[in-house]
Amino acid sequence: MGACGSKEESPNVQANTSSLSIDPKLAAQKSKEIDKQLIEEKSKKEIKILLLGTAETGKSTVLKQLRIIHGGGFNDEDTQLFRCAVRKNIFDTARILVDAMAKLKIPYGFDKSKLDPVLFPSAGKTRDTDGAIKLIWADTGVQYCFSRNNEFQIVDLSYFMKDIDSFNRSDYAPTNQDILASRIMTSGVNETKVVIKGTIFKVKWIHVFDNVSAIFFLMDLSSFNLFTVEDVNVNRIVESITVFSFICNHASFKKSAIVVFMNKIDLLKDKLESEFVADYFPDLQDKMTIKTRQSFCREGSFVQQSTGATTVFPLHPSQRYRKNESSTGDCH
Repeated sequence: MGACGSKEESPNVQANTSSLSIDPKLAAQKSKEIDKQLIEEKSKKEIKILLLGTAETGKSTVLKQLRIIHGGGFNDEDTQLFRCAVRKNIFDTARILVDAMAKLKIPYGFDKSKLDPVLFPSAGKTRDTDGAIKLIWADTGVQYCFSRNNEFQIVDLSYFMKDIDSFNRSDYAPTNQDILASRIMTSGVNETKVVIKGTIFKVKWIHVFDNVSAIFFLMDLSSFNLFTVEDVNVNRIVESITVFSFICNHASFKKSAIVVFMNKIDLLKDKLESEFVADYFPDLQDKMTIKTRQSFCREGSFVQQSTGATTVFPLHPSQRYRKNESSTGDCH
């Protein structure tokens, strides 16, 4: 009887199963709709920012700061990379200064024969490269040469040169401040994703024009007395204004907000102790009567006058390196 009962119930079970089946086409359509909704929801929480600027204005440092503050910081592998970068920065600075001393015909105050042959090929053999670099940096002639750094191409890495022993210890591990100060040549596409209050920010610094919410344009105010690597007759700020004008008038950015970071104000303040901006920008002669940081910073308005842009928001970071987790400071 059990078997007979089973046979009689089978058709009902099959019928019920059939009535619960879902049309594959309908399921696929519903799945697509859900995927579309998820994508739209995600896009609402993503803001694409295009980070732009000419050479050595602080773009890479901005990305590093964002990663430190909002992106979880750097792992051990990254730290090892920056450790090597710091040592290379120190060595490269010494080599550039040695070359500049010869170019500018500035005499040394020490016996070059005691220095490392890697730095001075004509010198005697020695393995004390660190000692040689310290001797170079401490030399009065080299310091005078460094004060004329607008006459040759060099990145200001005095942050590392002032404490070479600490950065060359075998157990040295870069701090966040060291990482911000270090320089690594960057090129190509570079994207950094950070989450700020639940919103995903995608920061890029190449020409990625689609759906750009805002443009962050960095301008190095301290470069008023420097010239480009490509053309020694082109002032770096003039180059920045030219590029910025192109960006402001580009059709792809008509709906994008533009924020200009007037960067490296601390270095500007130092330079204004001995330099006049008006010597490099004669048109500002009437406006630049007081040799102060504030007077030149106020001239940020000349960017708008030069480009005709109306959606520009100039910002003036006030400190060279980030001192806490909530402030980015200047971006070198």
